[in-house]
Amino acid sequence: MQPQTEFANMIALRLHTAEQAVDTALAEISLLTHDMTRHRAGARFAAQAGHQALVDAQAAATALVEGRSRLVASHDHLDRTARALGIIVTAGGPLEGKSQPSASLRPTSPQVIDA
Repeated sequence: MQPQTEFANMIALRLHTAEQAVDTALAEISLLTHDMTRHRAGARFAAQAGHQALVDAQAAATALVEGRSRLVASHDHLDRTARALGIIVTAGGPLEGKSQPSASLRPTSPQVIDA
């Protein structure tokens, strides 16, 4: 395997891992804020109790969504760079379709990586 392809595979794996980590963190914060609001009254806490913690948790989720947007932009930039270098980017899973360049834009001897 060529050094460029090895590097591209390493970066693709790290990017995918980072994207999954952010999505997992967002899901966990969602569960946290759900539990804080859904079960507060049943636990006999006043609405004021823990309100600032709820605000802070929601602010953390907002920051993660912004970070996720930056990762998506990074992913798009890396995808364009890979294609310009003749590295064909493939999907990382069944729900992650990647459009392929038209036949006239494909390199004659492509390198294949999994993204």
